[in-house]
Amino acid sequence: MSRTLQFKRYANTVVANTTGAAGEIIIETTNNIVTVHTGSIAGGVRMTSESYVANSSNIVFTHANAAFNVANVATANITFLYGVNAAQNNSINAVSNTTQSAFDKANSANVLAQSAYNGSNISFGHANAAFNSANVIVTINTSQNNSINLVSNTAQAAFNTANTASNNATLAFSTSNTASNNATLAFAAANSAAQTVPQNAQTTNYTLVGSDAGKHLYYTQSANVNLYIPWSSNASFANGTTIMIVSRTTSSANVTVTPNTGVTMYLAGNTTSASRNVTTYGMATLIQVAANTWMINGTGVV
Repeated sequence: MSRTLQFKRYANTVVANTTGAAGEIIIETTNNIVTVHTGSIAGGVRMTSESYVANSSNIVFTHANAAFNVANVATANITFLYGVNAAQNNSINAVSNTTQSAFDKANSANVLAQSAYNGSNISFGHANAAFNSANVIVTINTSQNNSINLVSNTAQAAFNTANTASNNATLAFSTSNTASNNATLAFAAANSAAQTVPQNAQTTNYTLVGSDAGKHLYYTQSANVNLYIPWSSNASFANGTTIMIVSRTTSSANVTVTPNTGVTMYLAGNTTSASRNVTTYGMATLIQVAANTWMINGTGVV
């Protein structure tokens, strides 16, 4: 079964405002012209047809004939083209040689056209050649303008990308700097905490609580008091929890460290679990080594 391949078809006014994808073909139905698109040029690049070439040739012939009849006008136009080419030589070095060559040909055509005006048909051919050269220059300049615009758009996009990257880098630096400052503050706080042992002052009987971990209990009373170590179900302590006891009691008052039922406490170097006294101006350290199991040691501990 045969198949028919069709391309997009629009009137010339629609095609002129259409920017097709690179390599896309669109048919211009007003003049039956094929246009090939680049992805960046509105209207694409027009391909010629036999009728279009014939019409263009008639137009060229008409203009050339007009140039023959009014050679002075053709001379003025060619001089103008020369001026345009001279300006282009100053701004577009890449096409300077082509522009100079076209001027030379146009100037030569002008001389021959003047001679033809005096009675020679040769002037017609050279005037037509001058017209074709001028048309080539216009085509080259249009292509260059499109190329310059494409480079400009690419450069702008690259600038925008670089600017965005710079802003992101600035934001990342600011975030990193804030995090660094916070870390410095946290380190200072942790360092300060590591250099001090918080105090929990007591003067009466007291039972340890979880928040006593890492603190020292400070006693200054004049009567004996008890310090109770609770069972783990009543107060949770992690293994390695350390609690200090400092006794500055008067009248030889003791702080008796008493493990509650189900809790064992051993004096360092002794295998018997029992209550222990921290005497006046004594200093002891408690440490939990297992659940409900503590060790005690220090000066003035009996």
